[in-house]
Amino acid sequence: MDARNITGSRQRLWNEYQSLVQAINRNRLAAKELAVEKTEDEYDLATINQSRDLLYDLHESEFQRLKSTEEALKAIDSGQYGECVRCGEDIKEKRLMAVPWTTLCLRCQEETESALLSSSLVSAGVDEPETEP
Repeated sequence: MDARNITGSRQRLWNEYQSLVQAINRNRLAAKELAVEKTEDEYDLATINQSRDLLYDLHESEFQRLKSTEEALKAIDSGQYGECVRCGEDIKEKRLMAVPWTTLCLRCQEETESALLSSSLVSAGVDEPETEP
């Protein structure tokens, strides 16, 4: 990856970082507002609980992406940006342009997702053979 593209990636990552910090702060404020809301109505309680769950999921997702963005910025500083952490091959520029915080090449990403999917199917009992009573 040439210096101009690395500079562009750094700027996109920094913008993403700032955006995520703002979103996380907004979600924290929203969660605090939900925490102080009191009601006896079951419908309102269900709505509040659903909103809390959604905010928690958003917060976790944004926090993970924030961490990935920080790691990518560190990789730029160390000169390792664009190198797959799993196989060591270069990550294609097109992938880095689409997902600048990625640490895996497309092949390794697909293998990782496939392994996660198959392990979740096994834990859900999908791959277990049926037994006769």
